[in-house]
Amino acid sequence: MKIENLLIYLHNSVDAFSLKPHHLEQIHLLLPDVTITVANGNSDFMEKLPDAECALVWVFKPEWYAAAPKLKVLFTPAAGHDWVAADPSGRVRSCYGSFHGRIMRESLLSMMLHFNRRMGKSLNDQQNRTWGRLDYNNCTGLFSQRVLIVGYGSLGRSMAELLTAFGARVTGVRRNIPEGVCGADVDRMITFDMLEEELRYADHVVFVLPGGAETDGIFTARHFNAMKSGAYLYNLGRGNCYREDDLLTALKNGPLAGAGLDVFAEEPLAPASLLWEQPNVLITPHSSAISREYIDLFIQEWIERLQDL
Repeated sequence: MKIENLLIYLHNSVDAFSLKPHHLEQIHLLLPDVTITVANGNSDFMEKLPDAECALVWVFKPEWYAAAPKLKVLFTPAAGHDWVAADPSGRVRSCYGSFHGRIMRESLLSMMLHFNRRMGKSLNDQQNRTWGRLDYNNCTGLFSQRVLIVGYGSLGRSMAELLTAFGARVTGVRRNIPEGVCGADVDRMITFDMLEEELRYADHVVFVLPGGAETDGIFTARHFNAMKSGAYLYNLGRGNCYREDDLLTALKNGPLAGAGLDVFAEEPLAPASLLWEQPNVLITPHSSAISREYIDLFIQEWIERLQDL
């Protein structure tokens, strides 16, 4: 797609998610004939929006499209639709980020290795100057384990690519399986109605589900009870897909051996939450996609998509 006027407003409270001068220089080199404007705030963005043909944003409300008569396409780094609404009229195309897997799969891998290689115990032993070498006999390699990825989209595919390189056997779970979805990075693909049966075989269960009414409470106490004894659960999607009380029960009474959690039903996670005090839980503050390469990956994907439109 050919554009003449680009408007950028990529300020975020997370510094790694914000546009930097070197990013702007990169965009100028890639689009030398395009007029590029960077908004300095909400009011400045709204003032400049009427002239924009393309916009790079973190937030865009439905009513703003009426103030953008020349806008052809809108790009956001966000994978979910939480902050950027689609155009109600269908006139403007909205494009969401799909590059996050390259970052998030490393976050997932670090969680898995934390549990498989007993890194929590290692840190505790180091603090107590304890040489607990004989306590590692039950460490298990990913190459001998099964991983179940619930929500097998672009994130799941990227994660599966890395995990299969370690030798793990990966099963993907989707609501439906379009033709051609099952690729070389999964051993098999199943639909969600088969999940309960498959849980008994999985050593690691990974959630990368989007938020919203369709996934709210989709993983129930019945599913937790069906999990393999000693399995681990990871959530890097959205925190609404199960009830935290059900998770706590599974962590305290089995079958779960542990959980790596990056997202929660309410964020920030309240200091009073019982999840904080569970010795078999690894908590990260919705940070699995935070990396200094974040905006670079977004720009690369945006340029490729713009050229293909």
